[in-house]
Amino acid sequence: MVIMENNGQHRNLTEREAAVLGALVFEYISTGKPVGSRSFVHKYSFNISPATMRNIMFDLESMDYLAQPHTSAGRVPTDKGYRYYVDRLVGSYELKNADFSGIRSDMLTREIELNKMFESVTRMLSDVSKYAGVILTPKPDFTVVKHIELVPLGHGNLLFILVTRTGIVLNKRVTVSQTLNQDELHRFSKYLTSELNGYSIFSIKDSVLGELRSGLNPNNEMQLAIDIVELALTEDESQELYIEGLENILKIPEMVDESLLLPFLHLIEDRKNLIVILKRNMRLDGVSTLIGEEIDQASITGCSLVTSTYKIGNNHVGVVGIIGPTRMNYKTVVPLVDYTGKVVTELLTKMSK
Repeated sequence: MVIMENNGQHRNLTEREAAVLGALVFEYISTGKPVGSRSFVHKYSFNISPATMRNIMFDLESMDYLAQPHTSAGRVPTDKGYRYYVDRLVGSYELKNADFSGIRSDMLTREIELNKMFESVTRMLSDVSKYAGVILTPKPDFTVVKHIELVPLGHGNLLFILVTRTGIVLNKRVTVSQTLNQDELHRFSKYLTSELNGYSIFSIKDSVLGELRSGLNPNNEMQLAIDIVELALTEDESQELYIEGLENILKIPEMVDESLLLPFLHLIEDRKNLIVILKRNMRLDGVSTLIGEEIDQASITGCSLVTSTYKIGNNHVGVVGIIGPTRMNYKTVVPLVDYTGKVVTELLTKMSK
């Protein structure tokens, strides 16, 4: 970590400064109380005097790693201080698989619909972390078709129902140029299920329909069945956002402060903006941690967002994460989010085959 001195020159934090900053951030995360020099020296066995510790804290404060809420109070980390702590942590934490083995076993062995799985994941993240769990779902394109049914609605309208192997059900109203009876739609449904079963929605839109069409006589009635599928799958399905555990945030003393609570609630309530932020993180591999104003250009204070992208094969399709105060327990949250992203990747890749 490089800092700038008053003369404009850059220098690294000394080993002692780095150790003090790391210990101070850990202490504040643990207690939620500003850290004073005298008790801090004794608790962490620094071989220096309280006066020397005060000087180090003053230097870290002048570099904007620490802040002093009140003149007589101890120091607390700034967003920059948390960033330094987290950057060192992310590169060094060790994940013990046994710590989260129950999560993997539960998620991989239970036969549940995909939306239920997403609810379960966010609830688990919330329960384990004691913060708020979030997940941005994938678009349904990756899922594999199990069954297609066409239901007449009258006057050239019909209901296209597509059921996937992962339990997602898509319903689309489609209008065609001619009225089709129940027998015709039954034949279409049987044909489409037979030909499209086992293909992902993405593959169907990308190539399978074209291959089916080219293999049929132009006057074959199944050309209309293919038209119906194309009409039904024209619009992209949007990604959904699941959030669990907001009540956990309200139990954290500092989050009751209006200056912290209102930006947090605004972030949660403005789902479109939160989805944009999560989609931006979806481009990244591994764990991403956003602290305070890093979350958005708007003034977000007192909050951190830790996310991990999950994949289908090699394709980034969604994001899992935890939202909490900047004073969150990163040593638990970072590996938890990382591990959960990998398990969801394993599960969805398995489902998509």
